[in-house]
Amino acid sequence: MKKIMITVSGQDKPGIIAKVSGLLFARGCNLEDISMTLLEGQFAMMMTACLPSVAAVVRVAQGLDLLRETPWSLVCHLTELKGKALGGKKHAKGSLPCMITAFGKDRTGIVYEVSRALAALRVNITDLDSRILGRGAKTTYAMLLEVDVPKLSVLSKVKTMLAKVSKQLKIEIQIKPLERVSL
Repeated sequence: MKKIMITVSGQDKPGIIAKVSGLLFARGCNLEDISMTLLEGQFAMMMTACLPSVAAVVRVAQGLDLLRETPWSLVCHLTELKGKALGGKKHAKGSLPCMITAFGKDRTGIVYEVSRALAALRVNITDLDSRILGRGAKTTYAMLLEVDVPKLSVLSKVKTMLAKVSKQLKIEIQIKPLERVSL
């Protein structure tokens, strides 16, 4: 089995996910992890897939060429993944998965200051989503991060660091452990 990562972006329109997933299905891809969003009216999707053979990589690349043409005009990139497959696992073994929320008046540097503080404590960001909500005087910046805190003992240090960043940026920041769900 061969693992690949595909990124697709371009002007949003109905049917992109159906077109991309259909093209990949027809070439024997098993889609595993997918993340998709709209950014300023632009479609953006990343996905990993498992292919039945090395030859299928060529067929997928040829299929992606079709998405670059009109009417889709999408930007596509394929990367072959090397190394041991993680099988959809996002959190490091022994880590404490947590959710961080940040809300407040929009200002330059929020993502940088929060991510810098987390990096200093070796906290890995595994997912980040942010939005500007509302308009005018009621505009609010909202950020949601899923993170891996290396050890339970580090959590108090992370809380202390985020409290400092919260005060510095004049925004509300909270962190809470995620409950693990077994299926």
